[in-house]
Amino acid sequence: MKNFTASYKGSSIITNKNNENEGKNISTSERIEIAREAINFLTAYPRIRAILVSPHDKIPFEHAWQSSCNYPASSEKIHNYLLKGGNWGLMHPAGMSIGIDEDNEKIRNAALSLGDTARFNTGTPGHFCDLFLIKDEPVGNIPLIDGAYIRGKGGQNLGPGSIHPNGNIYGSIYLHLVPPVVVTKSELLEVFKPYIKGKEKLSKNDSKPEYKQPLNPYSLTMKDLINVSGFKQSGSKYQGPHPIHGSATGNNFVVDFELNEWYCFRHGTGGGPLQWIAVSTGVFGCEESVPGKIKGDLFWQVIAAAHNRYALSYEKLAKALGTA
Repeated sequence: MKNFTASYKGSSIITNKNNENEGKNISTSERIEIAREAINFLTAYPRIRAILVSPHDKIPFEHAWQSSCNYPASSEKIHNYLLKGGNWGLMHPAGMSIGIDEDNEKIRNAALSLGDTARFNTGTPGHFCDLFLIKDEPVGNIPLIDGAYIRGKGGQNLGPGSIHPNGNIYGSIYLHLVPPVVVTKSELLEVFKPYIKGKEKLSKNDSKPEYKQPLNPYSLTMKDLINVSGFKQSGSKYQGPHPIHGSATGNNFVVDFELNEWYCFRHGTGGGPLQWIAVSTGVFGCEESVPGKIKGDLFWQVIAAAHNRYALSYEKLAKALGTA
């Protein structure tokens, strides 16, 4: 792959592989370079997360990949795992981004009709994966004809540089890193309507709120979000084990209902309701909950996660939790 060049500002990255079989005949360093280019590109789109995938396979490596075990694309954990021969996947935790498996010409033409978007070849000759961003409401996983798939909330696609079970490398023939097209859910469904084979499926607990009591989105507080049963109380503060990653001592987490804040002693991080929703729904890890983290694209990803968890409207959540 001597002529491999990096450019992701409106042009394609195309290798010098002239036939489908040559996608297998690249060095480890070239495979890692493909992955790095995709990772660098995806840092601008934090709603798309990265997961570890078993080597030469499509199966996620970590059991909790849909909740806590997904990471920013630029995570050292992803990079180090790739160096050890592992695969990686693109995961869509809030359903506000999707990957479409283009397994036939009809699906490809439907995707192309939505615009010029990020695209790369998969492991099967002639197949591609397209990336889109969703701007209004979460998209789940939707089966299409001939094995094609729209993979949204709770779904994942192997990332560029990964090794297909047949030995082919994702992104080794075609890697088109342009900004993902932004569409509404209705626009997406209208285009793919003739090819939808089954019902849309959202990940577990997304079809109904987890909380039995209805919540007021205009006064959403830490008291609504965290169960402090078994915690030690001191005034308005409650201390106990971290509800997400646990605690060796049983005292690494404190929430103050009066200040409407929480703090993790293990990571030295914390925040208010917005940050807790992000951590508890897997939008980002506890260690990433720092001031100024949630803004722009990531803000709307958290709002989508809150919508899925509590079944509250986007408009009310945005007003209650602030604007980006």
